[in-house]
Amino acid sequence: MDLGLTDKVAIVGGGSDGLGFAIADRLLSEGALVTIFARRAEKISDAAGRLAGKYGEERVLGLAADCSDAADLDRVTASTVARFGPAVHVLVTNDGGPPIGRIAELTDDTWMRALARHFFYVVRSVRTTLPHMTAEGGSILNVVSGIVERPAIGMAASVAVWSAVIGYAKTLALEVGTHDITVNTLLSGFFDTPLLSKTLDRQPELSKAGLGIGLPMGRVGEPREFADLAATLVSPHLKFVTGAVVPIDGGAGIGTSGSLNTPSRS
Repeated sequence: MDLGLTDKVAIVGGGSDGLGFAIADRLLSEGALVTIFARRAEKISDAAGRLAGKYGEERVLGLAADCSDAADLDRVTASTVARFGPAVHVLVTNDGGPPIGRIAELTDDTWMRALARHFFYVVRSVRTTLPHMTAEGGSILNVVSGIVERPAIGMAASVAVWSAVIGYAKTLALEVGTHDITVNTLLSGFFDTPLLSKTLDRQPELSKAGLGIGLPMGRVGEPREFADLAATLVSPHLKFVTGAVVPIDGGAGIGTSGSLNTPSRS
Protein backbone atom coordinates (compact mmCIF):
# COMPACT_ATOMS: atom_id res chain seq x y z
CA MET A 1 0.00 0.00 0.00
CA ASP A 2 1.29 3.45 -0.96
CA LEU A 3 1.14 5.56 2.20
CA GLY A 4 1.18 8.83 0.25
CA LEU A 5 4.43 10.05 1.79
CA THR A 6 6.38 10.67 -1.42
CA ASP A 7 8.27 13.99 -1.14
CA LYS A 8 6.73 14.70 2.27
CA VAL A 9 9.21 16.32 4.67
CA ALA A 10 9.74 14.65 8.04
CA ILE A 11 11.76 15.39 11.18
CA VAL A 12 12.59 12.39 13.37
CA GLY A 13 14.17 12.76 16.79
CA GLY A 14 16.53 10.18 18.25
CA GLY A 15 17.29 9.07 14.72
CA SER A 16 20.79 7.69 15.23
CA ASP A 17 19.61 4.21 16.22
CA GLY A 18 16.73 2.18 17.65
CA LEU A 19 13.14 3.14 17.00
CA GLY A 20 14.02 6.58 15.61
CA PHE A 21 16.36 5.15 13.00
CA ALA A 22 13.81 2.49 12.06
CA ILE A 23 11.09 5.13 11.62
CA ALA A 24 13.34 7.30 9.46
CA ASP A 25 14.24 4.27 7.33
CA ARG A 26 10.57 3.39 6.88
CA LEU A 27 9.57 6.94 5.93
CA LEU A 28 12.40 7.11 3.40
CA SER A 29 11.26 3.80 1.93
CA GLU A 30 7.91 5.50 1.27
CA GLY A 31 9.60 8.35 -0.60
CA ALA A 32 9.77 10.94 2.19
CA LEU A 33 12.56 13.49 2.69
CA VAL A 34 13.87 13.03 6.22
CA THR A 35 15.88 14.94 8.81
CA ILE A 36 17.21 12.88 11.69
CA PHE A 37 18.91 14.30 14.74
CA ALA A 38 20.49 13.13 17.99
CA ARG A 39 23.06 14.41 20.45
CA ARG A 40 26.17 12.49 19.40
CA ALA A 41 27.67 13.88 16.19
CA GLU A 42 29.52 10.68 15.24
CA LYS A 43 26.47 8.46 15.67
CA ILE A 44 24.12 10.73 13.75
CA SER A 45 26.68 11.14 10.96
CA ASP A 46 27.02 7.38 10.67
CA ALA A 47 23.24 6.86 10.69
CA ALA A 48 22.67 9.55 8.07
CA GLY A 49 25.42 8.05 5.94
CA ARG A 50 23.80 4.61 6.04
CA LEU A 51 20.42 6.02 5.08
CA ALA A 52 21.91 8.21 2.36
CA GLY A 53 23.71 5.21 0.90
CA LYS A 54 20.39 3.39 0.72
CA TYR A 55 18.08 6.18 -0.43
CA GLY A 56 20.30 8.99 -1.76
CA GLU A 57 22.12 11.89 -0.11
CA GLU A 58 19.59 14.41 -1.41
CA ARG A 59 16.83 12.82 0.68
CA VAL A 60 18.55 12.66 4.06
CA LEU A 61 19.77 15.32 6.49
CA GLY A 62 21.57 14.34 9.68
CA LEU A 63 22.10 16.88 12.46
CA ALA A 64 23.76 16.77 15.87
CA ALA A 65 21.33 18.43 18.26
CA ASP A 66 20.21 18.14 21.88
CA CYS A 67 16.45 17.77 22.28
CA SER A 68 16.57 19.56 25.65
CA ASP A 69 18.04 22.69 24.02
CA ALA A 70 15.45 25.06 22.53
CA ALA A 71 18.00 26.70 20.24
CA ASP A 72 19.05 23.31 18.87
CA LEU A 73 15.43 22.42 18.09
CA ASP A 74 14.95 25.74 16.29
CA ARG A 75 18.10 24.98 14.30
CA VAL A 76 16.81 21.53 13.33
CA THR A 77 13.62 23.01 11.91
CA ALA A 78 15.42 25.88 10.17
CA SER A 79 17.95 23.51 8.60
CA THR A 80 15.17 21.21 7.45
CA VAL A 81 13.20 23.89 5.62
CA ALA A 82 16.40 25.33 4.17
CA ARG A 83 17.24 21.90 2.75
CA PHE A 84 13.85 20.53 1.72
CA GLY A 85 11.54 23.55 1.35
CA PRO A 86 9.17 25.60 3.53
CA ALA A 87 6.71 22.84 4.50
CA VAL A 88 7.20 20.21 7.22
CA HIS A 89 4.63 17.42 6.96
CA VAL A 90 5.70 14.98 9.67
CA LEU A 91 7.17 15.48 13.14
CA VAL A 92 8.17 12.44 15.19
CA THR A 93 9.29 13.17 18.75
CA ASN A 94 11.35 10.34 20.20
CA ASP A 95 14.13 10.24 22.78
CA GLY A 96 14.78 7.51 25.33
CA GLY A 97 13.27 8.06 28.75
CA PRO A 98 13.72 9.72 32.17
CA PRO A 99 16.11 8.21 34.73
CA ILE A 100 15.07 5.28 36.89
CA GLY A 101 14.81 5.96 40.62
CA ARG A 102 12.48 5.70 43.57
CA ILE A 103 10.47 8.81 44.30
CA ALA A 104 12.43 9.63 47.46
CA GLU A 105 15.65 9.59 45.43
CA LEU A 106 14.50 12.01 42.72
CA THR A 107 15.83 15.53 43.30
CA ASP A 108 14.34 18.72 41.89
CA ASP A 109 17.22 18.82 39.42
CA THR A 110 16.41 15.28 38.24
CA TRP A 111 12.77 16.21 37.72
CA MET A 112 13.65 19.39 35.85
CA ARG A 113 16.08 17.60 33.55
CA ALA A 114 13.49 14.90 32.84
CA LEU A 115 10.89 17.53 31.97
CA ALA A 116 13.31 19.50 29.79
CA ARG A 117 14.55 16.45 27.94
CA HIS A 118 11.20 14.80 27.31
CA PHE A 119 8.17 17.00 27.96
CA PHE A 120 9.55 20.37 26.88
CA TYR A 121 11.25 18.66 23.94
CA VAL A 122 7.77 17.88 22.60
CA VAL A 123 6.41 21.34 23.42
CA ARG A 124 9.34 23.14 21.79
CA SER A 125 9.45 20.88 18.75
CA VAL A 126 5.78 21.49 18.08
CA ARG A 127 6.15 25.23 18.60
CA THR A 128 9.00 25.55 16.07
CA THR A 129 7.53 23.11 13.54
CA LEU A 130 3.82 23.95 13.59
CA PRO A 131 4.10 27.16 11.51
CA HIS A 132 5.52 25.03 8.68
CA MET A 133 2.59 22.57 8.86
CA THR A 134 -0.49 24.75 8.83
CA ALA A 135 -0.49 25.54 5.09
CA GLU A 136 -0.47 21.94 3.84
CA GLY A 137 -1.45 19.94 6.92
CA GLY A 138 0.65 17.26 8.52
CA SER A 139 1.09 14.73 11.30
CA ILE A 140 2.70 14.86 14.73
CA LEU A 141 3.58 11.55 16.36
CA ASN A 142 4.95 11.24 19.88
CA VAL A 143 6.78 8.10 20.97
CA VAL A 144 6.44 7.45 24.71
CA SER A 145 6.86 4.48 27.02
CA GLY A 146 3.98 2.14 27.73
CA ILE A 147 5.03 2.36 31.38
CA VAL A 148 2.35 5.04 31.71
CA GLU A 149 -0.26 2.27 31.66
CA ARG A 150 1.70 -0.13 33.88
CA PRO A 151 3.47 1.93 36.57
CA ALA A 152 6.36 0.21 38.31
CA ILE A 153 8.60 0.98 41.26
CA GLY A 154 11.43 3.27 40.21
CA MET A 155 9.57 4.58 37.17
CA ALA A 156 7.85 7.62 38.68
CA ALA A 157 9.66 10.12 36.46
CA SER A 158 8.74 8.18 33.32
CA VAL A 159 5.09 7.78 34.30
CA ALA A 160 4.73 11.45 35.22
CA VAL A 161 6.56 12.93 32.23
CA TRP A 162 4.98 10.64 29.62
CA SER A 163 1.53 11.24 31.12
CA ALA A 164 2.14 14.96 30.65
CA VAL A 165 3.10 14.38 27.01
CA ILE A 166 -0.10 12.39 26.40
CA GLY A 167 -2.30 15.07 27.95
CA TYR A 168 -0.54 17.77 25.95
CA ALA A 169 -0.88 15.79 22.71
CA LYS A 170 -4.62 15.22 23.16
CA THR A 171 -5.20 18.93 23.74
CA LEU A 172 -2.99 19.82 20.79
CA ALA A 173 -5.08 17.52 18.60
CA LEU A 174 -8.14 19.57 19.50
CA GLU A 175 -6.47 22.83 18.59
CA VAL A 176 -4.88 21.92 15.25
CA GLY A 177 -7.43 19.56 13.73
CA THR A 178 -9.02 22.25 11.59
CA HIS A 179 -5.60 22.82 9.99
CA ASP A 180 -5.64 19.22 8.74
CA ILE A 181 -2.99 18.24 11.29
CA THR A 182 -3.21 15.00 13.24
CA VAL A 183 -1.59 14.36 16.63
CA ASN A 184 -1.15 10.81 17.90
CA THR A 185 0.93 8.99 20.50
CA LEU A 186 2.49 5.53 20.36
CA LEU A 187 3.04 3.66 23.63
CA SER A 188 6.15 1.54 23.21
CA GLY A 189 6.66 -1.85 24.79
CA PHE A 190 9.89 -3.88 24.72
CA PHE A 191 11.77 -3.62 21.41
CA ASP A 192 15.15 -5.02 20.42
CA THR A 193 17.05 -1.73 20.44
CA PRO A 194 20.38 -0.47 21.80
CA LEU A 195 18.43 1.18 24.64
CA LEU A 196 17.00 -2.19 25.69
CA SER A 197 20.47 -3.73 25.49
CA LYS A 198 21.83 -1.05 27.84
CA THR A 199 18.99 -1.74 30.26
CA LEU A 200 19.74 -5.46 30.20
CA ASP A 201 23.45 -4.79 30.77
CA ARG A 202 22.54 -2.96 33.97
CA GLN A 203 20.18 -5.74 35.08
CA PRO A 204 21.86 -9.07 34.28
CA GLU A 205 18.98 -10.98 35.86
CA LEU A 206 16.86 -9.95 32.85
CA SER A 207 17.07 -11.12 29.25
CA LYS A 208 15.29 -10.49 25.94
CA ALA A 209 13.90 -14.00 26.00
CA GLY A 210 12.74 -13.57 29.58
CA LEU A 211 11.01 -10.29 28.81
CA GLY A 212 9.17 -11.93 25.94
CA ILE A 213 7.93 -14.92 27.90
CA GLY A 214 5.18 -12.98 29.66
CA LEU A 215 3.87 -11.33 26.49
CA PRO A 216 1.03 -12.80 24.42
CA MET A 217 3.32 -12.68 21.37
CA GLY A 218 6.06 -14.51 23.31
CA ARG A 219 8.90 -12.18 22.26
CA VAL A 220 10.12 -8.60 22.24
CA GLY A 221 9.37 -6.51 19.16
CA GLU A 222 11.55 -5.61 16.21
CA PRO A 223 12.10 -1.89 15.47
CA ARG A 224 10.78 -2.34 11.92
CA GLU A 225 7.44 -3.47 13.37
CA PHE A 226 7.22 -0.26 15.37
CA ALA A 227 8.21 1.77 12.31
CA ASP A 228 5.50 0.17 10.17
CA LEU A 229 2.79 1.44 12.50
CA ALA A 230 4.46 4.84 12.92
CA ALA A 231 4.60 5.38 9.15
CA THR A 232 0.95 4.38 8.81
CA LEU A 233 -0.18 6.80 11.52
CA VAL A 234 1.54 9.76 9.85
CA SER A 235 0.18 8.86 6.42
CA PRO A 236 -2.15 11.38 4.76
CA HIS A 237 -4.54 8.45 4.29
CA LEU A 238 -5.26 8.40 8.05
CA LYS A 239 -6.48 11.96 8.43
CA PHE A 240 -9.47 10.92 10.56
CA VAL A 241 -7.24 9.37 13.23
CA THR A 242 -6.14 11.98 15.77
CA GLY A 243 -5.83 12.26 19.53
CA ALA A 244 -5.22 8.52 19.67
CA VAL A 245 -2.98 6.80 22.20
CA VAL A 246 -1.98 3.51 20.63
CA PRO A 247 -0.04 0.75 22.42
CA ILE A 248 2.43 -1.31 20.43
CA ASP A 249 3.71 -3.76 23.00
CA GLY A 250 3.05 -7.33 21.89
CA GLY A 251 -0.12 -7.35 23.96
CA ALA A 252 1.55 -6.45 27.27
CA GLY A 253 -1.26 -4.04 28.08
CA ILE A 254 -3.88 -6.78 28.13
CA GLY A 255 -2.08 -9.04 30.59
CA THR A 256 0.41 -11.91 30.61
CA SER A 257 0.29 -15.10 28.60
CA GLY A 258 1.03 -17.26 31.59
CA SER A 259 -1.61 -19.39 33.27
CA LEU A 260 -2.48 -19.78 36.93
CA ASN A 261 -2.95 -23.38 37.92
CA THR A 262 -5.24 -23.71 40.90
CA PRO A 263 -5.95 -26.98 42.69
CA SER A 264 -9.33 -28.49 41.99
CA ARG A 265 -11.72 -28.89 44.87
CA SER A 266 -12.17 -32.41 46.07
